[in-house]
Amino acid sequence: YSMYDTIKKAAAAFGFAEAFFLAPLKLDFWRIQAEKWGVGASLHFDPAMAYPHAGCILLLVYPYAPFAAEERLSAYYLASQRGYFATKSLSKQLQALGISCEMASVPARALALANGVGIAGKNGILRIGALGSRFALYTLALTGCAPRVAVPATAPCPPGCNACMQACPMGAIEKDGLHVTRCMRYFMDKAEYPFFVYEVLPTHMGCELCQAACPKNALLARGTPTAEARAAFSLPRLIAGDSAAARTLVGRNFTGNGKLTAEAVSFAARAGVYEAEIRAAMENTPFPAVRRVAEWAVSRYFS
Repeated sequence: YSMYDTIKKAAAAFGFAEAFFLAPLKLDFWRIQAEKWGVGASLHFDPAMAYPHAGCILLLVYPYAPFAAEERLSAYYLASQRGYFATKSLSKQLQALGISCEMASVPARALALANGVGIAGKNGILRIGALGSRFALYTLALTGCAPRVAVPATAPCPPGCNACMQACPMGAIEKDGLHVTRCMRYFMDKAEYPFFVYEVLPTHMGCELCQAACPKNALLARGTPTAEARAAFSLPRLIAGDSAAARTLVGRNFTGNGKLTAEAVSFAARAGVYEAEIRAAMENTPFPAVRRVAEWAVSRYFS
């Protein structure tokens, strides 16, 4: 095997559907956009400068089976956590094989598009071949490995298709594409969201309605949450402040300060259930985000 074959075979063994060897291109356009929107502060938009010894950036594509649109639990975030640990394990294995690599903090979607991998749909989300848009992306900086991109065919959005536009509860997708600062996910990096987000939030930690409506995802196999995941994300458990199991499943970096509990309060209030539990959370929580949304929920739905 060549080094490329060895890496692709190792990646497949850890559950990755694709492994692309991308050129570490400078992403000035994407940097300007990120600065304009106030996002991506932790990302390196000049991979060659950030990882000067890297011959290429390995883009790893971790697929997942989406859940039904009515599920409150996102298959993406569960898969994203599994993919993160798979990436770390792959990195260790490659280093054991004598292939120098390190985790790379680069804008994976932007780098993929700059290298001709996949296309961005009207919703701005990357699609790659038969995988549609249902995958998580990870990047490793590889030393001693030149770029080599074998691009799978990715069909453009069907002419006249407005499925994602019609599905978006925020009206963030128009004919000219995604308006990032109107997308629900734009408001969700911190523990506290605007109340208009809590009013329409469909899943924990984000919104996937545009992907659920996309005809390019229609033929993908569907999954269902495990009993463990359902138990970890049960509304009474989260409202009571017991989010440790849920945070283990989806990652702890972006779920602190009562984030999952506040979301659970909003789901329960909109369904008209667990009023007593929400009132107890309002009095007992140590998190301002939970107290704030509980007060709003009681006033909005239970007064």
